[in-house]
Amino acid sequence: MISNNKKNTYLQVITVLMSLFFLNSIKYAQVLPYDEPSFFSINPQTTPKSISLTEDEAQILDDDWRSGSKILENENVIYFLHFSMEKEINIQLQLDKNSFPENGKLFIVNPKIRGWVGPYRKEYIDIDMLYLTGRIKTSELIIEFSMPAKYDSLFPKLLIKSPFSGPDESETKPRYFHRPKRKRDNPVILLTGYWPPTNEAVRPFSQNSLLNPEGWIGENWEEYGFDIISYFPTFSPPDCESCGQGNGDFEVDYQDTSEDWWNIVDSLNPISIITFSRGYINYSWELEYKYYNWFNWINDFTPPYQPTPTPPDQDSPVNSMRFSSLPMTEIVDVVNSSDLGLNAYIDYAAGAGQYLSEFKGFHGVWYKALMDNIEDTPCYVAGHIHVGGLVDWDTAHEAVKITLRETINYIQENYLSPGDINRDGFINSLDLNLILSHINGFNELMGNEVFYADMDQDSDITSQDVVLLVNLMIYQN
Repeated sequence: MISNNKKNTYLQVITVLMSLFFLNSIKYAQVLPYDEPSFFSINPQTTPKSISLTEDEAQILDDDWRSGSKILENENVIYFLHFSMEKEINIQLQLDKNSFPENGKLFIVNPKIRGWVGPYRKEYIDIDMLYLTGRIKTSELIIEFSMPAKYDSLFPKLLIKSPFSGPDESETKPRYFHRPKRKRDNPVILLTGYWPPTNEAVRPFSQNSLLNPEGWIGENWEEYGFDIISYFPTFSPPDCESCGQGNGDFEVDYQDTSEDWWNIVDSLNPISIITFSRGYINYSWELEYKYYNWFNWINDFTPPYQPTPTPPDQDSPVNSMRFSSLPMTEIVDVVNSSDLGLNAYIDYAAGAGQYLSEFKGFHGVWYKALMDNIEDTPCYVAGHIHVGGLVDWDTAHEAVKITLRETINYIQENYLSPGDINRDGFINSLDLNLILSHINGFNELMGNEVFYADMDQDSDITSQDVVLLVNLMIYQN
């Protein structure tokens, strides 16, 4: 038996631990999902310093901070480092959490287009020893760092890096894989948005006439044989900056998003899911690679501020990772080789922000994992894309269409290739024997075998399908 004194001790320990958890949640709640650099409001006098990147990187030293512009504002000190490059390149920073001052805040600013990435704070980068920021494409760079004046002279260690941004336009050609129109119910690709421009980019795929009065364009989209359906919240004004929670489907709220999510995917059984949200205030098309089953999230707008339950996937370990299965390289290559002016890249370094964006992105890859072993309703690919806040609605919509085409190409080439009846990755005599055996009444094709044997998509397995299959075999050889 446990004595009353020991019981009281245990209760005290539990109380202390719960109090520490509550205080940590309060601290995390102070992290704002959206913030602006002071550079544009203060308009400091800065002198650009030419910088060259040796082996695509350059170290920022303490002397760089001391020689930069410095402004005192209230109880904070703000430093501005101004760099210029010979040409426009992709830039990101590598941050060291051990040297990042408490209560410090960092932005990367493109002064030419009023664009930025950030803010970055110590609590953002604590999950990784070396944290890579998002990217910005520019020939002129402002690094803004602010901290309480009492920490003045404690500078963060920064490494400027220029990551590979994809091939030149001349090296990459868009490849579009076309399939004939289906004559049965089309499989569904689900798109979701959050803040603009992402909700506006997917609006034409909405089946809700009140949200999309110009009419749904997603039925058998571009005759690929897929129906594209979107859901998203609305905001007032529609071109908001600090947009808040919004109204309608997928409000920017953990409970609302989760409830809408499971209702929608259960009704649609999507074959692919692409979720979108606004990212950095630039022209980026950022494909997120990792999604965490976080226990702690950044608080949303209304109570309960955290997901319920948390972590969302109660059957997986806390803070475990899932990964995007989108054809990310193909999407990046084609977006970058288009004339849209976007900076497409894959974020391999960290999660997707530990806020509603990652929460919804995690739901996508989580759902895909749940469907992996269910043959009747598979979900082949899922992933999340952060869209720069400076991207206009029409441009974002065009990039969504590129993303859809590459995703459909990938699905058709890897999962839905007609003729591969036994799904061994090859179209050969084994498949021909299966279809002939079915037509002659020896062994009936079952389930998805019928789909892959129906070469002409007329919902009937006939000698015409045999002819098409033989022609395909000859063509491939």
